[in-house]
Amino acid sequence: MAQPGAPPAPTEEQLAIADANFQAVPLAIDSESGTLQSPVPGLDLTILNALIRSVRGLPPNVPFPPPPNVVPPQRSMAINQAKEQGNAAFRKQDWAEAIRMYTLAVDVAASRPLWEANQVARDELSLCLANRSAAFFGCGDYIGALCDADAVVKLKKPWSKGHYRKGKALTALKRYQEARDAYELGLQFDPDNADLKQAVNDLPTGIAAE
Repeated sequence: MAQPGAPPAPTEEQLAIADANFQAVPLAIDSESGTLQSPVPGLDLTILNALIRSVRGLPPNVPFPPPPNVVPPQRSMAINQAKEQGNAAFRKQDWAEAIRMYTLAVDVAASRPLWEANQVARDELSLCLANRSAAFFGCGDYIGALCDADAVVKLKKPWSKGHYRKGKALTALKRYQEARDAYELGLQFDPDNADLKQAVNDLPTGIAAE
């Protein structure tokens, strides 16, 4: 009997397709680096090696694979602590320290094991990147602000904050039409957002995008 929450067993047709397309690939573990290697040229083992690193980082008493609906609190606590320290520096306009702490939070969020809930990582990354985008904007690094905001939009498109941050960065770069597009896309998801409406009204008129 299948365990609760387990994926359904493959059908005979799915097994037949898998068997028909199966190709054996020689793999070996490098004794020094502990990573998978293969003599097959162009074979991308990045995800498998990331999974290996995640498994090695597990405490010895954790079953494998861990239940996907259980998220250990330690990583979330580390992310929140770094984010709060970044927020404190942001309020003091200590942009370098804010960026440093937000970057730490981003790195920890991005290192979540591959089997944990994907939405958790997306939510954490989106928030930390949006905050770092604001810090980049504060110190005048508008390209950095735009890159982070664009990543937020890709990670969590319905969230209006990403579109707002992107529009602000584009406005600072004098790319006004692109900024308007960013704000208006955000308003499609959040029509009553006062910040987005005000940002659209604040855009210069009669100036072509550079």
